[in-house]
Amino acid sequence: MKNCFSLVIPAVLFLLLYGCSGMSSDPFDKLSVEWKLYSNSPDQGGTCHTAFIFHNRGNKEFTGSDWMLYFNQMGAIPRKDAPAQAASVEHLGGDFYRLVPAAGFRIPPADSLIVHCYMRGWVLKKTDAPSGLYFVVHQGGKEKILRVKDFSAAGFPHPDSLNPFRGMITMPDAGSLFKENASINQGTVSEGKVCIVPTPVQQKELDGELEISASVNIYYMKGLENEASYLSALLEKITGVRIGKTEGNKPGPKSIILKKGNVLPEENNPEAYHLTVSPSEGVVVEGNTAAGVFYGIQSLLRLIPLNAMQNRVTTFRIPAAEITDAPRFGYRGLHFDVARNFSNKETILKLIDLLAFYKLNTLHLHLTDDEGWRIEIPALPELTSIGSKRAHTLTDANWLHPSYGSGPYADPASSRGTGYYSTREFVEILRYATERHIVVIPEINFPGHARAAIKSMEARYKKLISQNQPEKAEEFRLIDPADSSVYLSAQAYNDNVVCVVRESVYHFYETVVKTLAEMYRQAGAPFQFIHTGGDEVPSGAWTKSPMCAVFLGQHPEIGGPENLQAYFFERLVSILKPYHLMIGGWEEVALKRGGERGYMPNPSLTGQQVVPYVWNSLGDNLDLGYRLANTGYPVVLCFVKNFYFDLAYSADPEEPGLYWGGFVDEKKPFFLMPYDVFRSTFWDDFGRPVDPEKAYAKLERLKPEAKKNILGLQAELWSETLRKPEMVEYYLLPKLISFAERAWSPAPAWENLAGTEERIAGMMADWNRFSAKIAACEFPKLDVLNGGFIYRVPPPGAVIENGILKANTAYPGLQIRYTADGSEPGTTSPLYSGPVQVNGPVRLKAFTASGKESRTVTVMP
Repeated sequence: MKNCFSLVIPAVLFLLLYGCSGMSSDPFDKLSVEWKLYSNSPDQGGTCHTAFIFHNRGNKEFTGSDWMLYFNQMGAIPRKDAPAQAASVEHLGGDFYRLVPAAGFRIPPADSLIVHCYMRGWVLKKTDAPSGLYFVVHQGGKEKILRVKDFSAAGFPHPDSLNPFRGMITMPDAGSLFKENASINQGTVSEGKVCIVPTPVQQKELDGELEISASVNIYYMKGLENEASYLSALLEKITGVRIGKTEGNKPGPKSIILKKGNVLPEENNPEAYHLTVSPSEGVVVEGNTAAGVFYGIQSLLRLIPLNAMQNRVTTFRIPAAEITDAPRFGYRGLHFDVARNFSNKETILKLIDLLAFYKLNTLHLHLTDDEGWRIEIPALPELTSIGSKRAHTLTDANWLHPSYGSGPYADPASSRGTGYYSTREFVEILRYATERHIVVIPEINFPGHARAAIKSMEARYKKLISQNQPEKAEEFRLIDPADSSVYLSAQAYNDNVVCVVRESVYHFYETVVKTLAEMYRQAGAPFQFIHTGGDEVPSGAWTKSPMCAVFLGQHPEIGGPENLQAYFFERLVSILKPYHLMIGGWEEVALKRGGERGYMPNPSLTGQQVVPYVWNSLGDNLDLGYRLANTGYPVVLCFVKNFYFDLAYSADPEEPGLYWGGFVDEKKPFFLMPYDVFRSTFWDDFGRPVDPEKAYAKLERLKPEAKKNILGLQAELWSETLRKPEMVEYYLLPKLISFAERAWSPAPAWENLAGTEERIAGMMADWNRFSAKIAACEFPKLDVLNGGFIYRVPPPGAVIENGILKANTAYPGLQIRYTADGSEPGTTSPLYSGPVQVNGPVRLKAFTASGKESRTVTVMP
């Protein structure tokens, strides 16, 4: 699915004749530009109609052609049969475009110019609009950069009118949300005093309470110093209570004991724990390992009453309880892309605390891609001096060109396009994660998605050639300079694939790995896993490379250029063997060409520590993870239709996010059956209902003996649309809560229900229970932990029937407030408590107990 590019006529025009010589920026200050979506159509594989409307707010005519407008827009491909316009658009690579005005370009004073555009693809969301607009004015051989000061995206038409899939997907409005929420219990649901998420294996609420104050002491077994220090520091941070810690074992009402033991021995799970809180015996946290003790601590922290967290009281009581628990999966991860849009160290540390709170144990950091290199490698300084920056350029000599709205300047304070982790910062991240029993997996993406590395090493090459050092210049070069292959990557680049027959490519990769290994050593963190990316090498790569042609002639056993990706990965696996690493990669790394579907599992890499991460669950690829597991690969399931958290919560145009793989709300991860995804997938790629027994009858099932090969689950957060730091938390929460429940908690009873209707009823009843926990337990905690998190509150549903307003919420316990005068609902607006008479349109919002609010919905009579 492609975003629709719209022909943008600048919010900026250069006035050639103003009665004075030289350039004036005044004309640009008087021009505003508005982007507008008119419609989408499924015709010709998808077409959208958009326009840029330019308003001349000044009293003089704007004219001239000595300027260009630069901007970003994902997937924006103009149709070749579009009519001639007052300007032409050039694709510069990726999502980077420029608009060039034609001779005679003019806008009269107090007038507007509309440029219509018909593009391949469609636009469903306001996040699809052009971003990062700026003008470059040319005069006397020099350039002047001017940001577009007044740019706006017009209000979208009614969702039904922009839906290119009428009858295939639901465009949400107040009425459709009311129907969707109909199965949710609208009353307040009490979870009792013990509300643990993810849901434990066993949980008992006992009689009485235990007082926690400064007189309590932590006693810990040798080897649990880290866990004792973590608990003491966190209790002080949350409540203000400073609790001492001592190595030893002293039971009693004033003790918190941390120790190792043998919990749930029949499961042999290293992360199992047993937590008891007793008014007479105090607290005992027993884990099979230090990790188990740590997760027991997380459950203990959840027993702290909310008022103690909010008010930092020095004495509080926690309920007596007994919890026995262990995770369902050993791998429970989050992939976070910091390459497309960068997130600083502080964001990562806060994210690590969030993962720990929900008992997730892996952070997969996507450190490199076409649009950025985010980790310092001292031996290769160009990777960060060039590859970590984005600013205006047409040569990539000093930095990369803008992407995803990053703008014309390489300023990390104002743009998320620029930034990287120094070795010191990355070591700090590793230490912080290790203390919380979280493994950080670095991803260095090759052989595709490598543009940032390529451009950095080309800058290095040119510098050393200018210094007459040709041998050093070639040492880390990544391309065949004579390669004339024609290709276009998934993100519309034609220069992002390394030349895999160059020895310097492998020398480069191993140099990076050695540096990473040293950082892990300094941090005291085990370096056990690396992710190599390996996805989306475009068709056509290497086909016209002289170097590759010579190499393939010397190695006829490889076949043609289409097999060079497999050659690269097999070679990389061999090079990394001395490091004793698990080697991850997106599923392509474990596939080879052939078979009825065009690709099939490559058996030659099984048993070599290779772990495919399977994201593609679209269409007939729904069984791909099982096919690889059945072949013998250890697999991590990352299904796009359940776990891609950068996909929008819904099709609502106001809801940010991508949608090429559908829409992912907090129910999608909750409903997944990891060992039989077919029985929990009741919709196709467009959201249409399907009968899973018939729709997936021909797909391969997971063999019983291959269940052990499913290492676990991983959620993905790609960052193309994360243009503001707060969007990280908005995209993650509450989706991550549902993901943690599925990755940690025991299999729900409804997984074993045979009938489809019976299973759906069981799933919805369980969701009713869990959504009540999100509203009653999780949202209040997220308001205060780590300074608070910005989570999404789902909007309410509403209908007006015969003049009577009826409304409901997505979670039990949320409040609904409404207005009938056109104003925005607020915390003092009328509270909806039942059907009420109204006389016109009504606006509504859902609110949490702390006052966090949803988007507004409007319902018409």
